[in-house]
Amino acid sequence: MLFVQFQLFLLFALYSCIAFAQPEIKSVQLNENTQMDFALVPSGKFIMGSPEDEKDRDKDESPQREVEITKAFYFGVYEVTQKEWLAVMGTNPSIFQGAEENLNNPVDMVSWNDCIEFITILNRKGLGKFRLPTEAEWEYSCRASTTTRFHWGDDNDYKELYQYGWFNPMSTAMPHPVGEKKPNQWGLYDMIGNVWEWCSDWKGDYNELENVDPQGPKEGTLKIFRSGSWFNLPHTLRAANRNAHLPNEGYTNIGLRLVLEIEE
Repeated sequence: MLFVQFQLFLLFALYSCIAFAQPEIKSVQLNENTQMDFALVPSGKFIMGSPEDEKDRDKDESPQREVEITKAFYFGVYEVTQKEWLAVMGTNPSIFQGAEENLNNPVDMVSWNDCIEFITILNRKGLGKFRLPTEAEWEYSCRASTTTRFHWGDDNDYKELYQYGWFNPMSTAMPHPVGEKKPNQWGLYDMIGNVWEWCSDWKGDYNELENVDPQGPKEGTLKIFRSGSWFNLPHTLRAANRNAHLPNEGYTNIGLRLVLEIEE
């Protein structure tokens, strides 16, 4: 009996080490004072969307289905900050500006079109190939091998939510410096709350999406963004929650997080 218990303990310990291993980090130097960090996200499969019995779900999160992400990629450890945007663009469009330390706040008031311009200029620097994540890549990265409402559990009473993200009312009606809360299992901070994050996809019906590397419809009216924000109530921060706006609209609670593709 003791031997069996010891074996189970070893298996649990091994699983814990694998599940919470330190992620591989790749750093990109924008200038002598500004560095962007990216964590390796492995390829794999996950269940996208929410089950019909999930608390506070929306109808556009179904049908729930298995999706495969066939290529590993690097994903921003943090949301793009005002400091990083300033280093690339030379200007700071954010409404929530302040003292120098506030430059570690996520950039805000950027439209989807603004983000594409930012990425275009960044890609000209020869530091790698950057882009916005697809909606599927975003949810896959947020869940980090979990299937619950949040990446730490269902948390139906929102008792743990404050440990992982900024939301209304505990945000005091403003975004906060990135990385102050706990990361998910893949070392990504603020995957829920603080600011919404633009994705590359047009908003589409899940019935119309492929199950392998889905990229949304080829055309549309609204661009997807994910994660909830400092402005939103707790249920909005669920991993499966979706939202969308016109690509030329910028808001004080929407920013971005970048994918850095792996060179082949």
